Amino acid sequence: MYTYEQLRRLAVQSGIPDNKVSIGFWIRSKGLKKIKKQVDKVRKIYYIPDKDTRIQVLPLHKD
Repeated sequence: MYTYEQLRRLAVQSGIPDNKVSIGFWIRSKGLKKIKKQVDKVRKIYYIPDKDTRIQVLPLHKD
């Protein structure tokens, strides 16, 4: 699972304009799907590879 901030940094590094619409299109084009999880009454948004995605988008790093 990836957070928006992780994907945002990667998108900006690859030349995508730093706005939520462009980054959202870029995330979707990479085959990621948005999911919402609630833990301890706090909702967070994560992105996971879609079931049809066969490529690894980026390596998982702990920040």
